[in-house]
Amino acid sequence: MSGAAFSGFPAGFSDFLFSLQLNNTIELLPENKITYRRLISEPLLLLHQSLTPTALSVSETLLTRPSKCISTMYSDMRFSRATPLKGYMYIRFREPHGEKDILGLYFDMGCDYYSCGLRIYKQTSAGMERIREHALENSRLYIQELENLHQLGITLFGEAFAKDRCPEVGNELLKGLLNRRNFYAGRNCPINEAVYNGRLLSEISDAYHGVEGLYSLLKNALQ
Repeated sequence: MSGAAFSGFPAGFSDFLFSLQLNNTIELLPENKITYRRLISEPLLLLHQSLTPTALSVSETLLTRPSKCISTMYSDMRFSRATPLKGYMYIRFREPHGEKDILGLYFDMGCDYYSCGLRIYKQTSAGMERIREHALENSRLYIQELENLHQLGITLFGEAFAKDRCPEVGNELLKGLLNRRNFYAGRNCPINEAVYNGRLLSEISDAYHGVEGLYSLLKNALQ
């Protein structure tokens, strides 16, 4: 498989994930596992292999081993004993250090959506405060990168404070970052034809390249 190229997910993967909402049972597990491997696990591994060079171009320290990056088919049995298979999939490229505020790149997909971009895993209020301080000290660079994300259609998502905590900041994009309890930067898309061909790889790669500048700033803030 290592020599194969990612060319999209097979037709039917979305319908299969949707069907798991009704048919994800212990009794049907042997049959569902075979379909899951063919429609999800195998193409997801190819996608990871194809994305790895792009991820490393953003940060050469990212963990890229498949076992550390790719979702397994199995649900966490502590919480989902009656539904043994995941109804979604993901790829995570994460920095190797620390137990909190771990910077990384992501790709998530379910039966009706996919999303890709930059995340901070196990984000804390202390880590967010370090980002605010760094952003205020380097406001011109942050504004430049946030404007770039806006032009590329990459959006900041996350929980915002009810009141403006930075009234002295004039730039709305920077204010939108500073006034969040937590955030991620990404594109959220409905399932479309790109998922079934190589365009999905290009879309994710473009998003990773798009967040590269902000990633570098956040890496400095959180070190």
